[in-house]
Amino acid sequence: MNEEAHRIARMLEKTWNKSPWYGPSINSILAEVTAKEASRRIGQSHSIIELVLHMTSWRGFVVSRLRGNNEFQVEEADNFPTPGSWSDAIQKLEQGQQELVAAAKEFPDTKLGELVPHASHKYTYYTLLHGILQHDIYHIGQIQLIRKSAS
Repeated sequence: MNEEAHRIARMLEKTWNKSPWYGPSINSILAEVTAKEASRRIGQSHSIIELVLHMTSWRGFVVSRLRGNNEFQVEEADNFPTPGSWSDAIQKLEQGQQELVAAAKEFPDTKLGELVPHASHKYTYYTLLHGILQHDIYHIGQIQLIRKSAS
């Protein structure tokens, strides 16, 4: 049984659409963002939609690595891709979330301590999974700041 991988997957689900301990879930925050707000930025910061697309790109990285694609990289153009519509960005993030949770649940606990191959830095799959959680929380905080700065 993949008990630890399932616990991490539950944390991914909790931060996405349940009641995480730090505050509102990612999904609940993004549900309140309008298409007009999505293009908002503070100074030279990235816009909300750019941050959402960035979060999506890095989900793809984690899913690829968990599923054995050790050559996959997030190219610069994909790190902060050119935005399309807000609804498309949200749909891509939701799909990425589903794929991420599924890949985490499928990942064997016995491999969590192994190093991620071909990584530019040395880190384990365990760190990779916790890293995407931290990444999301960091960026959802940025999104909240951008939204609050406009009020």
